[in-house]
Amino acid sequence: MDFGQLKPLQERAKELKCIYDIEETLRNTEFSFSEVINKLLIIIPNGWQFPTICMIQIAIDDEKYELSDFKESRWFQSAELVVDNNIVGEIKVYYTSIPFESDPFLPEEQKLLNSIAHSLSMFIFYYRLAGTVKLLSDESIDEAGVKYLKSFGDEHWKWRFRMAQIIADKTDFEYYGIIAIYLIGSTKETNAGPASDIDLLVHLNSSEHQLEMFKSWIAGWSYSLSEFNQNKTGYKLENGIIDLHIVTNKEMMEQNSFSVMIKNPFNQARLLRKL
Repeated sequence: MDFGQLKPLQERAKELKCIYDIEETLRNTEFSFSEVINKLLIIIPNGWQFPTICMIQIAIDDEKYELSDFKESRWFQSAELVVDNNIVGEIKVYYTSIPFESDPFLPEEQKLLNSIAHSLSMFIFYYRLAGTVKLLSDESIDEAGVKYLKSFGDEHWKWRFRMAQIIADKTDFEYYGIIAIYLIGSTKETNAGPASDIDLLVHLNSSEHQLEMFKSWIAGWSYSLSEFNQNKTGYKLENGIIDLHIVTNKEMMEQNSFSVMIKNPFNQARLLRKL
């Protein structure tokens, strides 16, 4: 194999290593938010052709993250950070010291940057969601003024019901192609315990992309709520706390799968919200 064939393989190997290191950093729960972002400033250049002259700037809301020796140049590429269908910032990759005569970036590097931006966007989403879940859960107080998720009693289904309603209220139905969200299972039956799931039945008419985005949205809630539940009760739900059941228009017409529960008078799903 000659050098011309070897170099592209070396570049792909660098990109894969960069992605791996980024994913490991984003999954490390011991780091604070700012520590994660600052580590990305160091990791990201390793995936580009010329890492020694590569500098990163990450902007999130009104905050900009960059290393102390950061400087801009006219050679840069960027990718937006998108959370809940809103642009919350961007990542910029600069080459700083070589006077290139033409655009020095490879098409594969833009794809890599887009992938990194997507991963960071999901991290920001989960981070903010975890904070929201904690805030909402801390506000869940029964009539006696006792916080939910004690060891015994009916606090478990009440907390799960409240969280299910909040999820339904905060979900963008048009963006995800959702028609209605229902509650089924032990939470709906008011007998959920500390190890119970939250069973959501969702009627949708969406594209594959919309469905995948919705599943990611629910996964964020699921793992955040699961972590909160574990901290309060000691029960760990490995696959998250939300059990998602999808029904399509076709299944509604044929009345098969979980769709029969929507109009079943003997075991009817509880409507949380409808478009």
